[in-house]
This record gives sequence, C-alpha cells and structure tokens, in this order.
Amino acid sequence: MSEKIVFFGGSFDPVHHGHLIVARALAEQRGYARVTFVPAASPPHKPPPEASADDRLAMLRLAIEGEKLFDICQLELNRPGPSYTFETLCQLREQYGGDAELHWLIGADMVEELPSWHRAKDVLAMARIVVAVRPPWHERLEGVLASLREKTFGKQVEDIARSIFAAPLIDISSTDIRRRVRGRLSARFLTPDEVVSYILRRQLYCS
Repeated sequence: MSEKIVFFGGSFDPVHHGHLIVARALAEQRGYARVTFVPAASPPHKPPPEASADDRLAMLRLAIEGEKLFDICQLELNRPGPSYTFETLCQLREQYGGDAELHWLIGADMVEELPSWHRAKDVLAMARIVVAVRPPWHERLEGVLASLREKTFGKQVEDIARSIFAAPLIDISSTDIRRRVRGRLSARFLTPDEVVSYILRRQLYCS
C-alpha cells in the first residue's frame, strides 16, 4: 500500500492552538499517521511574515515537541523566492517517490484563490487538496466550487469536494495573537506556553 502523507502549509506567524487542534482532528478523522507542517518563507498570497523564518521555525518546534503525530518540513524555508506549492510538491515527489499519496491541507478561504496559484492545475494533479471547512464558511462553499468549475478545473473540483474536512470551530488567529502582543495583552491559552515564552523572550510582534 502506498504511503499517505498530509502536509499543512502556512506562515505560522505564530503557530497557535487552532493549527494544532485542526491538524490532530484531520489525522484522527482521515487516518493519517502524521501531519507535516510546512512553514512558508515567502507566501505568495499574503503579506510577508512579521517574524523571521528562524523564529517561526523555532516556535513550531516548541509547539510540537514530543508529539509523534507532527513533524516539520523545511523545504520552503530553505528555498529562495516565493513559496510556491507547485515547487514544494515537485521536491516532495522526488523525496517520497512516485507511489506516495501527497495530500495538502488548506483552509476554505484559500479555495477561492486556487485559480491564482502558480501552476494551479499541476498542483491539483500532483496532490489531493484537503479543505478544512468551519461554519459558517461551509454555507458558501458550493458557490465557490461552482465558480471553480466555470474556470475549467472540471474533474479536479469534484476531487476537492470529496476531500472536504469538517474542522473544529476554533476562533484563534495569528493576526489576533500579534495584535494582543503588540497591545501588551496576554497570548496565553491561544498558543502553547513555550511559544508565548519565546515570543516574549525574543520580543516578537512588539512594534
């Protein structure tokens, strides 16, 4: 049987409990042996991360330390230029071989942006896109999928529809954590204590 691997890409600026809870829920619901976090060096569809690549990687390591279900892939941090998923999947295919099933987790908000992804159709051919959907976003997902069908994604849209994952409703965001730190408010309980200590020690997100 081919190996089934799921990758969870993002800025993780910083990583928080929402990321970790969703990753665990996905593994439990879909039977993944592990979830691999892929921190982006330069996300193409978002502003540049506030924390450096080294700091974001360090926080991820602290957040998953001792958790056998999770690991980290540093390919995007080690590669110059925009962190295109297509290029990452090419490297992962070389690393894991042709028989491995590569799955890529994205949030529902990213589905609308798929047509603008670098070599989007190739991405969809190389990996199964798993979409984490939380209410109330699921109410408009059908409309988004219909729009993708009109953009000639065809059968690939049906593959996406079959890979929808009902994620826990965890209202935590990296943006809010950065805002709280900047306003001298506590980020405790939003992200692991080790990450909170790291943020304060390094004085991240203060300005």
